[in-house]
Amino acid sequence: MKAKQRKWYDLKAARNAAGKTVAELRIYDDIGFWGTTAKAFVNELDAVAKDADEILVAVNSGGGDVFDGFAIYNALRRYSGKVTARVDGIAASAASLVVMAGDTIVMPENAMMMIHNAWTIAAGDAAQMRKTAELLDKTRDGIVAAYRNKCGLTDDEIVAMMDAETWMTAAEA
Repeated sequence: MKAKQRKWYDLKAARNAAGKTVAELRIYDDIGFWGTTAKAFVNELDAVAKDADEILVAVNSGGGDVFDGFAIYNALRRYSGKVTARVDGIAASAASLVVMAGDTIVMPENAMMMIHNAWTIAAGDAAQMRKTAELLDKTRDGIVAAYRNKCGLTDDEIVAMMDAETWMTAAEA
């Protein structure tokens, strides 16, 4: 018996008071191979977004795979209409990347955001470990670029926050 694949997102489109069609995307679970791949997500997003004037991304996620987060972020950035990102509860780790794709970010006062350095599990000899560390450094650079484009902090300030695993309230974010 084949296991039922679980969706970690929900998409729908509706007209707002101004008569514009808003496609709402909800990410309320882990991002990545634990649920649906970024490829499947982007296919679904494209299907709903083609008829939408705006996208609303509602997030309540502890994060997940950084590369799936990058793919979702980039797909939302490519969208030609307005993207609003709303943190409904938590946007941590890769989920915080998704939020950075918003033209506007909305965060209620009781929501939280967390940023940190990417991490992985690795095995191998010293040379392989150095390659893995270099990959993590390059991944950090991509994460920093997404945050920098949204927050206006310097790269050094963002890296220090990531090094410290920084949890932020809406006011702090």
